[in-house]
Amino acid sequence: MSFHRNGASDKLSRRELRFENYEDVLREARSLSRVGYHRVSKWSLGQICDHLSRFMDASLDGFPPAPFYAAIVRPIARMMYLSKILRNEHLPAKMPTLRELTPGEWEEDQMAIPQLEAAIARITDPNAQFVPSPLFGNLTNEQWRKVHLWHCQHHLEFLIPAAKDATA
Repeated sequence: MSFHRNGASDKLSRRELRFENYEDVLREARSLSRVGYHRVSKWSLGQICDHLSRFMDASLDGFPPAPFYAAIVRPIARMMYLSKILRNEHLPAKMPTLRELTPGEWEEDQMAIPQLEAAIARITDPNAQFVPSPLFGNLTNEQWRKVHLWHCQHHLEFLIPAAKDATA
């Protein structure tokens, strides 16, 4: 995993992360929980972990019904975004999410980290059976895992560590 800040030094901006694997994701979440962080967007670490976990679980258990326009948007989204995600490119910060995948309020960030650990264990299981994506349609298991890794990276980029983690 690598880290560097984007933008001016006098103002917090989204940072850039590059996760190689899911251990990088968990290491980053635990580190942010230990040292604290500054938010660049509206969600806390707990909310991000909750959202990521819900999305991972839904990719195995099934998503809520997609909006009526999903069938129209799917081929366009697949063409415009899927290859960029699979190549680990950055996308705009604001992308809509299904209401059922929107996180609840978390008082304590550490409550959500075990939830994320469990979801990662499920999607990395060699016998995992994924369902079609509401946005991209059918994906291979490898593509799903890359989408999830990119998704983790995307959201955690909006939390800036408050201090350097000496244990990382």
